[in-house]
Parts: sequence; structure tokens; C-alpha cells
Amino acid sequence: MWILTNMIFSEHLKGHTALAARDEKSQEQLQKIRDEFNGYTSQFAEYSASVYCAGSLGRGDVGSKSDLDLFLVTTRGEGRRKSLQEIRLLAHAINVNETLNYGPFSNDGQYLKVYSLDKMLQSLGAPSDDSENLFTARMLMLLESRCVCNDKIYNESLKKIINHYFRDHRGKQSFRPLFLLNDLLRYWRTLCLNYEQIRDDPDRPWRKKNINLKFSRMLTVFGTVLPIVISEMNSASEVRKLVSLSPHERFAQGLDRLGDNSLLKEYNGFLDDYESFLSLKETMGDAGALTDQELDRETRAAANRFSDFFYKVTTHNRVNTELKKFLVL
Repeated sequence: MWILTNMIFSEHLKGHTALAARDEKSQEQLQKIRDEFNGYTSQFAEYSASVYCAGSLGRGDVGSKSDLDLFLVTTRGEGRRKSLQEIRLLAHAINVNETLNYGPFSNDGQYLKVYSLDKMLQSLGAPSDDSENLFTARMLMLLESRCVCNDKIYNESLKKIINHYFRDHRGKQSFRPLFLLNDLLRYWRTLCLNYEQIRDDPDRPWRKKNINLKFSRMLTVFGTVLPIVISEMNSASEVRKLVSLSPHERFAQGLDRLGDNSLLKEYNGFLDDYESFLSLKETMGDAGALTDQELDRETRAAANRFSDFFYKVTTHNRVNTELKKFLVL
């Protein structure tokens, strides 16, 4: 059982005025999205489907330029899925997006579809896991999601996904969630590879995506990895409790569990660097790259500090040696 007695890092996170304001604004916007979906709840429930937000709304760090990243998932079996019914659900999602004046879905709605929970689990590790975007949908549900329609189905889906990673547990106290950690690290490496793929595409904002990779993407992955390895989580229920928190809250609790208060000054700088990144994204707007060379240098320096802090805490001498080695090898 993971019991926290030292909450100093969590308290400092709560006391960060700018990030706390973003979280409050995120909750307000999420409530508006839920209100819009209320009129469609019964239709989604009839199809055993739920809707969750990812991206900045899911992380709780929304900004003035944030999009609405929606994912639809159904627990209905593959043989019982109906194309026209799914089209209606997708149309509802589009209506909500337009009603609330969010920008168009990315890539002309390429990833806006109804994902099958069964297929999400059955395809884990298979080629279709990547090609059908199931891997991303699953990882984002674990790492940065907030339900906006049909909590019961969403929670059921999340529970089944986490239980799938613990299927070899069988009550063994020596169990380590290496399957889950492996998938988290695979997602991080996939994000890095995807970035490399678009670097030479003049029509893709690769520099902006690189900034996202070095801040928000890194936070969602390694802000989840730290509490898992430092607390040596060995039960699905502990992970379910962890993923109910925002990435920042997870990381702060991981630092609380690490118990090295000498890291506090660096942590406060870490939070400031993240807020600077969020502010930068807002000022960049649709621009694909930074044109101010001095600002570009400052951003690179902040990104280095950000990643250095993650490296420092995940390789801390209080992290289990076996798990620390697993993160590298």
C-alpha cells in the first residue's frame, strides 16, 4: 500500500499560481463540454460508448489556443457494431466541437473514430496497434484523459486496460509492472520517432512539435513512470488511483514518495519552465517555429533543465535498482 506522509511537492504544485489557474480553467471548460454531451448521453450509452478528452484539457493545463482532442471508445463487441450508429456518434462529437468554437479536428478528423475496447486489448503489441491508432488511444487514456460522457463506461474501459497489464500478477508480491512500463516507454520512443519522421516535411510544424515533445509529452510519460517505479506499484488498483490524477499531480506525488526535499528548489524551477512553455505555445499561435533566436535559445535551455530533472529523479538512489535498470535496458 502506497501511503504518503510527506506532501511537500504536491503542496508546492497547488501553490503555483499560474498552473493552478490553468487547471481551474481546464475544469471549467471540461464542464462545458460535459454539459454539451448531456443531450447525447443516452445515445452513447445505448452503444456502450464513452468520450474522453486528451491533450491540454486532459492534462489540466489549457491555454487560449488549446484544441478539443476527443476520443470515443465502445465496449460493444466487434460483431455488434453498427456503422450508421457510429457515424451519428461522431456527428455528435463534431457538433460539440463546433458549438464550443474549438478549432477543426487535426488532419481533417483522421483520428476521430469510435475505438473498440476489445480490439484495443487484443491488438496490444500487434501491427494494428500502431496502424489503427489503437496504441495512441490507449496510452492517452492512461496518461492524460478526462471523461466528458458516460463515466461508467469510461471507468470500466480504463479498469480493463489496466487489468490487462496485470494479468500475470496472480497475487505475487514480487510482481513488477514491467509490461505497463514497457508500453509507456514504447509510447515515448514512438513519439520521438514520429517527430523525426516530420522533420523534413516543410508543411508540418516540426519545431513546435519538438517543443511539445520536450515538455508536455515528456511530462505525461515520465510524470507517470516516476511514481510507478519509486513506489514499486504491484497492483492494478494502485495504478487506477494514480491515473485518476493529472500528470503534474502524479509527478508531484512521485517526488513526495521519493522524499528528497533537497530537490524542491529545482522542482519550483521545473514548474516555472513548464508554465513558460505553455505561455510560449500561446504566443506562437499557428507558427511552426520560433523566429526570435534569443527566445529559441532560452527555450532550448529550459527544455534541457526539464529533461535533466526527470533524469535526476528517475535515476535517484532511492529508486529500486532493478526498475531503474529496466528503464535503460
